[in-house]
Amino acid sequence: MHRQVVQALLFSSLASHGLAAGNSFDLKLHLPSEKPAWAEKLSPHLAGFSIEMDRWPDWAGQRVGKPNEYFNQLLRNLGERTGHMPFLRVGANSEDRSTVDLGIEILNSTFPEPTKEVPNPEADHNYIGRDFYALSGNLPAGTPFMWGINLKYLNKTETVAQARLLAETFQGERARLTKHVKLVNVEIGNEPDFYGTSRMFPKGTYGLEWDVFNYTTTWLEFARAISKEIDFGCGGSGKPTLLPGAFTTFVAPEWTPAGPLVAGLLDDAGLKCKITQFSEHSYSGVFDPRRVVRPGELMDKISVRANFTTRTSQRSAVRASGLKYLLAETNSYANHGQPGLSNTVESALWAADWMLLAASSGVERVHFHQGKGFRYNAIQPTKDSEDGLNIAHPHILPSYYAMLIVNEVIGKSGHSYVAEIPTSNITLTAYGIWEKQQLARVVVLNTQVYLGEGEKPSINVNLAGLDTDTPATLKLLRSEKTTAHTGLTWAGQSFETLSGSPEGDVKIEKVTGGRFNLPASSIALLTFGKK
Repeated sequence: MHRQVVQALLFSSLASHGLAAGNSFDLKLHLPSEKPAWAEKLSPHLAGFSIEMDRWPDWAGQRVGKPNEYFNQLLRNLGERTGHMPFLRVGANSEDRSTVDLGIEILNSTFPEPTKEVPNPEADHNYIGRDFYALSGNLPAGTPFMWGINLKYLNKTETVAQARLLAETFQGERARLTKHVKLVNVEIGNEPDFYGTSRMFPKGTYGLEWDVFNYTTTWLEFARAISKEIDFGCGGSGKPTLLPGAFTTFVAPEWTPAGPLVAGLLDDAGLKCKITQFSEHSYSGVFDPRRVVRPGELMDKISVRANFTTRTSQRSAVRASGLKYLLAETNSYANHGQPGLSNTVESALWAADWMLLAASSGVERVHFHQGKGFRYNAIQPTKDSEDGLNIAHPHILPSYYAMLIVNEVIGKSGHSYVAEIPTSNITLTAYGIWEKQQLARVVVLNTQVYLGEGEKPSINVNLAGLDTDTPATLKLLRSEKTTAHTGLTWAGQSFETLSGSPEGDVKIEKVTGGRFNLPASSIALLTFGKK
């Protein structure tokens, strides 16, 4: 038995690296004969952004009516694929470090000095000016927003002042500036499980008395207060709703969604229907300057699933309570990313897998956190967004391609469902997309590592269960190697342009005999036609 286990582990190790550098091998992918009962409906807003609020003008534009056209074009690229603009969450750490100052036009922020470990530090304080929220109107028509406001100061007067300015901007006398975008959620506080003393923070700001029950009572008190300023509505009313949570998941099991639910989060009759979702945050690890980077560890199929099940184990409690579950902030490695993993082709494969795994597990939206110069960004919004790559203009990073692909996977029907398709190899991951009970698309990821030497390994994928007379086409994400930062193409097009618009002709290949070749560190999207 011991010998068999050793042999099995050896084969698994070899298989995960393509059996041998430069080799291709055959693998059969068994397609389901019908839509699985556990398939989950896909939201067109699955691929969202979470933006650190201290640099909001760099993303939205420095003045009302002066948008960042590069960022807007990249958003439109994504919106064209689903028929819906990407969902933006604006806030994060900065929302709990902000106060209103109506004597300021936009924003004044104070920043600590950069260090080698933190080259792009977040602001230690933000003064929100009268036009700050109005910059939302610079975004493309149809853009939905989740705005975060300060809870950590436990200053109700300040929180209400932020809510009042937000209401004036989206619902009041200045609503003309934002009439083509939409305030959908208001988040009160960011990562409240980090406010008090805990295993993570032995000297927390509010001590041991700040626990999930104290949080729930406080959150409800503040929610009632801001409800006098913002006209919230029940789910489906078209009005904004309240968003509790934003837990880090690093302090579980002491802080989980079940805590507020047990503590009476939904017991207030005046607020209950206005709370439609609960959010948590999730990262694959934490940046460490001493880390020895090992290509392949971020996108490793086993690690991705182990991390996902650990971080989001409470989503069933949320859904059973009639709420939708969100990852309102996520990315590869916390504290702005791990160079060599978070900003390479590998991050695109990880992000695509992460989004589709989340969706197939009932997560409605996944907001990828972004900050100016952060290493894990999908987008660097300005020419001075220094991220270590020495690119002197606004640019995308590989994970942007993952968002393009996933939005194309979702499509425009509004009735697509997703489920993971089992595979017999840990370097091959597949998801099926069903529309009207029919398998419409399949996305396949090959997480073999290729570092640029010798022949690139690949997998010859054989589709079992596909009728030979079913037409199929193929689009591919291609790159030079796993560790590349640039040079990617999706279906023959590059999005690494100065304008953000794609360059090149769309390349669609025909799949013959239910067989195609998938190179290392690439993604395939198969689309099936009618027989």
